[in-house]
Amino acid sequence: MTEEIKICHNGNHRERKEKIRYIIIHCSKFPPSKQIEILNEYGLSTHYIVSQSGEVIENCSPEYVAYHAGESHWQKSELKSLNEVSLGIEIEAPTLGQKKEDYPPIVIKRLCELLQSLKMRYQIRPEDIIGHSDIAPTRKIDPGAGFPWLLLYKNDFGVWPSKKSLHQEEDEATLLQIIGYDTTDIVATRYAFCRHFIPEETYYNSNLQELLDNPYPKDFQIRNQEYYKMILRATAKAYESARQKRYWYIRK
Repeated sequence: MTEEIKICHNGNHRERKEKIRYIIIHCSKFPPSKQIEILNEYGLSTHYIVSQSGEVIENCSPEYVAYHAGESHWQKSELKSLNEVSLGIEIEAPTLGQKKEDYPPIVIKRLCELLQSLKMRYQIRPEDIIGHSDIAPTRKIDPGAGFPWLLLYKNDFGVWPSKKSLHQEEDEATLLQIIGYDTTDIVATRYAFCRHFIPEETYYNSNLQELLDNPYPKDFQIRNQEYYKMILRATAKAYESARQKRYWYIRK
């Protein structure tokens, strides 16, 4: 990375025994100093924090397991939490990522620099860069509907669907599972999918505490069903295709 990373480690970590596979993107309404205070208070940690000004802070060395993901699942993982196999990045976002303005250019620039460094160093596949709400749809909202996933995809991070390439017809739960989602609570998962890929289907909540307490509308229904099914099929196809690709920087 071209800019210096500030080190502010805490003792909330354990030895890493598994290979790092995922990068999980989070957000918090608080500035880094307050985030660090909260992490310390609750015995938690994250690997990196990116502030609204673009400052990057390392809260836990990637060599250790940080406590950032909580109960989480992806691709039918048998682990109760993805902490063991992931890196966590927190981004300061005043509306908890609900608005595009939460992610100004300097934040995305610094995030992409960090992701590029971590992707190469730990041989992370692009499709394995995902959001906290993707892996914990019943509990988490971050990085929110305002997060620019398409822009990240254009920088070779994550996956984005093409309307020209659709997966064969399957039921909703099967398509969500192909992508990687846990569908135990199909409404929560549907909403998490929309946050990531169809943010116009989600709702803005100015009461941030209420939003945290109620991560998704329990009666959520898709407004544009035809478009939703098309994007769902396109995303399932995009993830299937991405997982078949080979990357020069990834050693077997």
